[in-house]
Amino acid sequence: MPTDSPYTLTVVAVLCVLYVAGGFVKGAASFGQPMVTVSLGALLLPVPSAIAVATIPAFASNIFQAWTSRQAVGELKTYRLFYLLLALGLVAGLNVFAALDQDTLQAVIGVFLAVFAVTQIAGFHPPLKPPPHQSVLALTGLVSGLAAGTTSFVGFPSLPVLIAYRVERAAFALITSVMFFITMSLISGGLFLLGLFGRGELLVGILCCLPSLLGQQIGVRLRNRLSVARLRLVINVVLAAVGISLVLRALEAGLV
Repeated sequence: MPTDSPYTLTVVAVLCVLYVAGGFVKGAASFGQPMVTVSLGALLLPVPSAIAVATIPAFASNIFQAWTSRQAVGELKTYRLFYLLLALGLVAGLNVFAALDQDTLQAVIGVFLAVFAVTQIAGFHPPLKPPPHQSVLALTGLVSGLAAGTTSFVGFPSLPVLIAYRVERAAFALITSVMFFITMSLISGGLFLLGLFGRGELLVGILCCLPSLLGQQIGVRLRNRLSVARLRLVINVVLAAVGISLVLRALEAGLV
């Protein structure tokens, strides 16, 4: 790799370890990989680079998750409007992303991550009754898209809403995998147009796919043996701590 590349052997090795952890979270909870990999990757790389690298393993992990949940494919038609508004929100959010500096991006990502984790730990789920109402799904998709375009995280409020509707496990995994696939497709395209997705990000992202899938398989096996609620609690505590650390780091950088 070029000598001026941020992807030194040490950085790449640490990223591979991070992607095992991110894949584990994805396998155990069916979500959360970019929250781990982007947040921790941003401690090693510029935020846009951390997001760009994350898109490649995210493609692989969500294809794997969708394939293992393919029996629920009939559920997807209910979420067509949700996906459309998600995509529109993403495009708008990417314009906000392009206007933010590094410290602000870290702070925004940290706040978003902490809020998401705290709402999950507190058990915040809107009192929704199935089947999903299209108006709620449309608003959820739009807000989630705006958040995803700005931070690369699409989990709030989409995940609490889906959980509130008590979506069956296989359907939840398939619906969210399509959601994440759309998100990463548009984010990677947006980063490419902004000149933030180059050969280095592509190569390192491909390299991180194997550790990600390894961690995901470990997470799936553990999910089938342990309480999902307990696993999610541990995961969300970790996410909250990472989010708070990012905010503190951004504030410290801004004060220097």
